[in-house]
Amino acid sequence: MLSLRLNRIIAALPRCETLADVGCDHGLVGIAALQKGVAQQVIFTDISLPSLQKAKQNCPQQLQSRASFVCGNGLGNVQCDCAVIAGMGGLEIVHILDGCALPDKLVLQPMRNSVQVRQRLIRDYEITLDEKFFDGKFYDLITAQAKRGGSVLTPDELTFGRTNLLRPSEDFVTFLRKELSLCDKILQDCNDQAVLQRRRETARVLNMIQEEKL
Repeated sequence: MLSLRLNRIIAALPRCETLADVGCDHGLVGIAALQKGVAQQVIFTDISLPSLQKAKQNCPQQLQSRASFVCGNGLGNVQCDCAVIAGMGGLEIVHILDGCALPDKLVLQPMRNSVQVRQRLIRDYEITLDEKFFDGKFYDLITAQAKRGGSVLTPDELTFGRTNLLRPSEDFVTFLRKELSLCDKILQDCNDQAVLQRRRETARVLNMIQEEKL
């Protein structure tokens, strides 16, 4: 059975001709895209040959004609109209995007440094979904569509994610509360100005959400 995290990523995939499952590991996201008819073909890429072989073994025989497997770092010269990059650090995702021909659509699930991912995206993309969800820990899920000239996010949207602010979920509110508790715990032991600023921003956003619900 797929985890909630993987199901959320799969549900966010747009219909496309060619999907690149970058850093595919087990290949379950790309395989699901083929099974559901979301993608006509999937290119599985991974820097690890054993991981790539695992993805090939997991791919049902009847889908193999629509799948290709490329051992390499990132997207490289792979041509696709959509790429999914999940389970990597945000800085690694940025590095991948800086070193390839950018696809029209992206589905990203950075494990950290989501702010840097958003800053990179708005140079060439419009962010269409940016939400936080919980599956044992908190994750960010970001989708984007290519846009000539890029786009603009407010400082709060860069920090917290546009969808989270426009349509705050219970997971996002829980995340904010946990952030406040973590900041308070740190500030008991030291007067860290960065943590203090983070607490102020988090408290302000949480108060704004609560006031809108009244």
